[in-house]
Amino acid sequence: MNPRFLGDSYDIVKRYFCEAMRLLGYQVYADLMPTGDWHGQEDVFFRFLNARSRTEPTKQPAALFLDPDKGVSRGKETLSHTSPQRIASECMKYELVFAFDQSFSRSSPARPQMDAKLSALVELGCFGMYYDSHARFLFASRDSGRIVQLSELLVEQGLPAQRLTYR
Repeated sequence: MNPRFLGDSYDIVKRYFCEAMRLLGYQVYADLMPTGDWHGQEDVFFRFLNARSRTEPTKQPAALFLDPDKGVSRGKETLSHTSPQRIASECMKYELVFAFDQSFSRSSPARPQMDAKLSALVELGCFGMYYDSHARFLFASRDSGRIVQLSELLVEQGLPAQRLTYR
């Protein structure tokens, strides 16, 4: 996350998903994966999301939001990307992990790219789901029931089911 984008429309969608996690009973933590010069503005971001800075979770069920500049790579983690490996690793500590993901080639359809990232998570022992819109988000858990519970809540709130892709 770069501070020059703080408060943009993507952040509003991020806040929506953080709120969905809270409705399901999760304490929400965030790793803003900072780039740029924040000058101490991190607290503004955490306050906007109503999330805590990433720490080891408490005994309360916890969700972790990863906010890279670009999204989820198909390979290694970079300054602007998280990776399926990182997401799977975080799923060992958090019941649900979700990440902002704008890392898609514009020269090919998005669906096969989402399927490839979801397949990578399956190979790493996780279940996954994408929210597919202009602001894409990848959700993962080691427990398929948590993904189902989240999808049911989102659909119950009126999100069209066709926006969700599972693996």
